[in-house]
Amino acid sequence: MKRLLFVAGRSGPSLDYALPLLAATASVHAVILSPVDAFAHGQLDRYCVDVTDRGDDPDPVAALTEHAELIGAHGLLTFSEYAVRPVAEACLRLGLPGPGVNAVRARDKWLMRLRWQRAGVPVPRFRRVGSLGDLQRAKDRLAAPFLLKRADGAGSIGHVVVDGDTDIAAVWHRSLEVDRAACRDGFGDYAQGEHAPSFVAEELIASTTASWYDAEGEGTRGYGDYVSVEGMVAGGVYHPVCVTGRLPTVAPFTELSNQAPCVLPERLQRVVEEHARRAVDALGLDTCATHTELKLMAGERVSLLETAARVGGAMVTREVAEVFGVDLITLQAREALGEPQKYPERMLVTAHGRAAASLALIATDSRGTPWRTLPRFDWRTFGWSSLVSPGTTVEVAEGSTVPDGAAMPRYDAASAALSIGGIAYVTAKDAATLKDDTYRILDGLEAGLVAAEEGRREQTRSGARPMALAPSPPAADAEELPADAEELPAYAEELPEAAEVAELFRAAELNGPLDDPDRMRRMLETSQCILTARVAGQLVGLIRVLTDLSFNAFVADLAVHPDRQRRGIGTELLRRATQPHPGVKFVVHPGNHSGDFYRKQGFESAPECVALPRRETPVEED
Repeated sequence: MKRLLFVAGRSGPSLDYALPLLAATASVHAVILSPVDAFAHGQLDRYCVDVTDRGDDPDPVAALTEHAELIGAHGLLTFSEYAVRPVAEACLRLGLPGPGVNAVRARDKWLMRLRWQRAGVPVPRFRRVGSLGDLQRAKDRLAAPFLLKRADGAGSIGHVVVDGDTDIAAVWHRSLEVDRAACRDGFGDYAQGEHAPSFVAEELIASTTASWYDAEGEGTRGYGDYVSVEGMVAGGVYHPVCVTGRLPTVAPFTELSNQAPCVLPERLQRVVEEHARRAVDALGLDTCATHTELKLMAGERVSLLETAARVGGAMVTREVAEVFGVDLITLQAREALGEPQKYPERMLVTAHGRAAASLALIATDSRGTPWRTLPRFDWRTFGWSSLVSPGTTVEVAEGSTVPDGAAMPRYDAASAALSIGGIAYVTAKDAATLKDDTYRILDGLEAGLVAAEEGRREQTRSGARPMALAPSPPAADAEELPADAEELPAYAEELPEAAEVAELFRAAELNGPLDDPDRMRRMLETSQCILTARVAGQLVGLIRVLTDLSFNAFVADLAVHPDRQRRGIGTELLRRATQPHPGVKFVVHPGNHSGDFYRKQGFESAPECVALPRRETPVEED
C-alpha cells in the first residue's frame, strides 16, 4: 500500500469524515504543523500509522521534506488552508504532485486579485495594505464603504467594513490585534520566519440575487448572493465538479450555510462554471483540489471573491459526495499519489441523492441579531427534530463544535469563524426542505436551548432525574458519593438574567442597579466577559470584566453568594477570567474589605486611584 504524508492543521473538512477515506486509499502518516485539539488528535491516532508533531520546526518546508523522505512517502497533501504553501514547496522539492510553484497565488489575496485583474477576470477595485499609511491611502482612493481583510485569512476572520466616518487608526490596530490572535491560534500561514501582517482593501461588490434567483419562487427565495464551485486541478487541467449555494451571510460577511444542490437553472450554473474556470486557469495551479467563491451581480454578471487550493471546509466534501456521488477526498488523495483519476466531462448540475448542507451554529439568528442569552449547548441530547421537518437529519460535527454542555460563545463580528459554537451537517429530502429547515434551526436554536435549560432546572427543583439519551454506566473504579454530598459548581461563560444577578448582588452586598432591570440588563450585555458559577442551576457566583482584550482590563464585579463563600468559587472565577490573557493588566477597586483576597491572588496594591462619580443626568453645555 502506498504511503501518504498528511499534513494536519487548522480548518478543512471534519477529520472523522475525511481520515477514514484517506486510510482506505493509502497508509497514512501524519505531521502536525499547528496545535490541534484533543478530538483531532484522537482521529489522527485512530486512522494514521503514526503522528509526528513538527509545529516547533522553524522551517516547515524542510520539516515536511525531511519527514516525507524518512517514511518514503509516495504523496503529500493537506486540507488546511494555512499549510498549502509549505506543502506545495515540499512537493516541488520531492518531485511529487502538488499545487505547484504558483500556490502562493491561491493564498495571498492581493496576488490573487492582481493575477485576475491582468487576466480580465472580474474583481472589485483593490489595494494592498501593510501599514496604517497604506490603509489611509486606500481610504482616499477606494469608494466607501470598502472591506479590509487579511491577505492570508479564511473564514471571514478579521473582516472590517470601512466607511467615510471610520476611525482608520482604530480599525488598523484592531485588525492587527485580530491578526495576531488568529496566527497565535493557528489561523495563519505556516511559514518560515516571523509573520508579517498583510491585508487587502477592496471595494464592496454590488451583489444581488436579482437575475439569478426568482424572488417570488417558493423554492428559490431566501438564498444568498454568492456561490462556490468545488473542483480539482490535475496536471494543470481544471475539472469543475459542481456549484453549491449559500444562505445570506451575517455582518460583516460570516457564512451561515453552504447548500447542495444549487437550485440555479442549468444555464446560469454554466455561467458560473465558465467564470470559475477562467479564475482557476489564471492562477496556474498544478495538482490540487479547488474551492472557488463568486459573488452574483445584476445582469447575470459575477465578481470573483477567491480560490483556495484545497477542498472546501466544514462539511462541503460530504455534501458533494452525498448529493452528486463524487468523493473529492479520495480524488485528491489519488492524484497526490500520482494516480490520474477520471472526472465528469461537464460540471454536474443535477443531484443524485438527498440535499445536504453545512450549517454554522452561532449566537445570532439568520438575520444576524445577537442572542439575548448564552445558554448551555448540550448538542448531544438536544431535540433537533423539534426544529426540522420529518425525515430531515441533523448531525453535529464534534471536531468543529464547542464541548458538549459548554455555554454558547458570544458572536463577535471581527472574529467571525473563531466565535462560532459549532458546525452541523443537515440532510433533507430536497433543496427546498433543506433551506427551510436550516432557517428554522438558525431562528429557533436559542429558544430551544433556553427551554431545555429551564426544563433541567425544573427537574432539579422537583427532584426528578434529568433524562439523557444514552446514560453512561459508572466506571468500575468510581467512588460512590454519599447522598448528602454537596454538588460542585458548574462554570460557564454566559449572559445571565438581570433578576438573578440582582438577587446575587443583594445577597453578597454588592452595589449596582439592583432595582432597575433595564439598566442591569444593559450593564451585563455590554460587558466583554461574564463568567458564572451555578449549583443545581442556581446562580451562586459571577465575575464581570471590562477590557480591550489586549492591554488593560477592569474587574467590575466579583460576587459569591454568602452560603457558598470560602469554598474556592471566587478564586476559580478570577482564575478563569485572567489566565487566558497573559499580556493584560487587570485592575480592581476592592470593596467589602476584599483587598486581602485579591492580594492572595497575585494582585499588587496600587498607590492611587481616582474616579469620576456617577451622574444621573448629563452635564449641561453653555
